[in-house]
Amino acid sequence: MSKSNPCRPLAALLLLPLLLAQAGLAALAITSTELQKGVPALPLSLYRHLRHAEEQQALAVAFTPTLDDASSPQQLTFAAPSAAYEAHYFDQLISHDPAVPPPAGKTTFRQRYWVDSSFYKKGGPVFLLDGGETDGAGRLPFLKEGILRILSEATGGIGIVFEHRYYGESFPVDDLSTDSFRYLTTMQSLQDGAYFAENVKLPGLEDVKLTPNKHAAWIYYGGSYAGAKAAFARKLFPDVWWGAIASSAVTAAIVDYWEYYEPIRLHAPLACIELLQNHTRVIDSLLALNNPLVTSSLKSYFGLPNVTLDTDFVNALSIPLGSWQARNWDSDVGSSAFFDYCDALTAEPEEVSELGGVATALLEFVAQVFPSWPKDPRKAFASFSAYAEYTKENIASMCPEGEEQDDCFGTDAYGGDGLEEAPWKSWTYQFCTEWGYFMGGAPEGLPSIVSRLIGTDYTAQVCEKAFPPGKLNTWLYATPHSPHAPNRTDTIKRPFKVIQGGVHHWDENGRADGDVPKAIQKVHEQEVDFVKAWVKEWEERGRWKTGAWKD
Repeated sequence: MSKSNPCRPLAALLLLPLLLAQAGLAALAITSTELQKGVPALPLSLYRHLRHAEEQQALAVAFTPTLDDASSPQQLTFAAPSAAYEAHYFDQLISHDPAVPPPAGKTTFRQRYWVDSSFYKKGGPVFLLDGGETDGAGRLPFLKEGILRILSEATGGIGIVFEHRYYGESFPVDDLSTDSFRYLTTMQSLQDGAYFAENVKLPGLEDVKLTPNKHAAWIYYGGSYAGAKAAFARKLFPDVWWGAIASSAVTAAIVDYWEYYEPIRLHAPLACIELLQNHTRVIDSLLALNNPLVTSSLKSYFGLPNVTLDTDFVNALSIPLGSWQARNWDSDVGSSAFFDYCDALTAEPEEVSELGGVATALLEFVAQVFPSWPKDPRKAFASFSAYAEYTKENIASMCPEGEEQDDCFGTDAYGGDGLEEAPWKSWTYQFCTEWGYFMGGAPEGLPSIVSRLIGTDYTAQVCEKAFPPGKLNTWLYATPHSPHAPNRTDTIKRPFKVIQGGVHHWDENGRADGDVPKAIQKVHEQEVDFVKAWVKEWEERGRWKTGAWKD
């Protein structure tokens, strides 16, 4: 056994900050995923910068030496954990639709999936988790200690993470030009799951019969968009899927989805929201004056003096709202950035630096133009100042040194046809062609935490720019739990569960140590109970009554 190097712990501690600094990760207020999910119009250059910085961070962490001093009872490690699950590949049909034939000479592509059969007992169910609009590898925690493990362990089942076509490594095409997206539809992806369930031979279980609804009960799980697919899959392919769990399922396609921000407005800290609504209204009113001096002063005050378009400016101001969806009951998984944002807005006046220069002039102008502001506006001014300071320090600062703000926060250029563009481009194509979900300000007459300058004419422009003509629970209001949807009875056969205080498919993740909130534990127990009931029903109907045991 080789002796550990006593210099390695010190080298690791010295090297990690250097590598992270080189990656440009001094203080990023939001991740690329939060930016993509929560901003009305994606500033592509900023998104690419965040992606690059995150990749560099992962490399820095992975290549920093492990602190493995054998004499220490508590070993710290900066190395990325080794992959616990091997990726497998299924020969999937490029097209299930005869009207959209595959290219000549090629009929299948390699679709990636991961499987855990360590809890499997003969006759146990198969749980397929749809990876949805992201790299499937990001769903592996749900196989290790999340919903797949919880259900598989409780029922003697098999857990599978199934990667969506056009994401991760599962591409039926060689590029992402407009024409190449002709095989990306919700229906094609639903048929992927059915074809996979009916034809796959799982590694290590090649001799085990797992024919859907004959030899095994297949149950579909998905969250958000994948949750909608779970509901659709059960409805459209009942001969394949014995059951489905549709978590935070966005089953309604909505073009003008201004209500994305309503759960934030209604449930975030009241003081924060009241101030944000006020600030948003004031900013819109100032911009509506069309006064170049006022506009330039306002943008400068927020640290964004060189963002030309007013729409791009207010779009940038909405970036912190993306961190609401990133919240999770598990602090190791979720983000507290939204509350840092609110804390900044609601800071007491004495906590805010003294106003001066252009700030004083601008805010005095605001008080003159808007007499509805309080006679002693110090608190409102202090919050407005804190809002601007937060934006300068956490949003404007994300723009890389040397890059123009218009390039960084602009929404004019959406080029790139390589497969590496899939993390933003594939889902963009899907919402442009099938789903909508263009987020923006609330209609006139309703309170709004996002500028009303942001409408579908602005947010939908990505569709024309990214896809020029070719040859061929912020999500609450898009789910069955929407206040606009009819109420439904919660039953074992058709569960209708709500996690009080939950945000977006919070049931999907778990912890191996069992340290989960009571509300999450409760819904996991409920899911186990109704899945067990489904499996029992399948055993009684699907096998004994059909004689499947005889096969």
